[in-house]
Amino acid sequence: MLATLKKEIRRGVLGIRDSLSVQDRINFSRQICNNLLNLEEFRKAKVVHFFLNTKSEVITEDAVRKSLLIGKDVVVPVIDKEHKRILLSKLNDYDNELMVMPHGIHEPRTEFFRPVQLNNIDLMAIPGVAFDKSGHRLGYGAGYYDKLLETEHTRPLLVALAFELQIVDEIPVGSHDVKVDMIVTEERIIKCR
Repeated sequence: MLATLKKEIRRGVLGIRDSLSVQDRINFSRQICNNLLNLEEFRKAKVVHFFLNTKSEVITEDAVRKSLLIGKDVVVPVIDKEHKRILLSKLNDYDNELMVMPHGIHEPRTEFFRPVQLNNIDLMAIPGVAFDKSGHRLGYGAGYYDKLLETEHTRPLLVALAFELQIVDEIPVGSHDVKVDMIVTEERIIKCR
C-alpha cells in the first residue's frame, strides 16, 4: 500500500517536473540557488554538501561554484552501487575533478576522492522527487540518502532544493524515511521544524 502510494506520487511529480522547459528549469534553479545562498544558515555553514543534478533536477552547478569561490568546503556524493550507499567526498575544483559516471551523475574521479564524514558537514542540500510542508521527502526509491542519514545521531541541517511543483499535500512515510529541516523553492523557503 505504502509502496503503491509512493510510486503514484513519484510518477505524477516526475512527469510534471520532466515537462518543465529547459529555460524554466534554468531560471527556477538560479532562483532556488540564490535563495539558498542568502539563507543565514547557509552563510554560517563552513562545510556544505551539494548533490550534482541529473535529469530534470534543480541545477546546482552555480551554487557549487559560488560556494567554492567564497571559501566554503564543498562536499559531493559518490554512489557506491556495490554496497548501495552514498560516500561523501570533498570537491576542490568543479572543472577538473568531476566526470560523468555510467549511472549519469557527475562524481569526483577516483584520484580526487577525498572522504568526508557526515558529522563534519554543517548543511546538506539534498534532492528528492517530492516533499510536503512537514519536511517529509519522497526520493527515487533506492533509499541512498535515507540510509546515509538514519545512522547518524548528529545530522547536518537538511535542506531540500526543489521546484515549487514538487511540493505536495502529503507524503506517505515509512519508519526509515528521513525528514528535511527546510525546503527551498524558487518561490519560498519552507521551515519544516
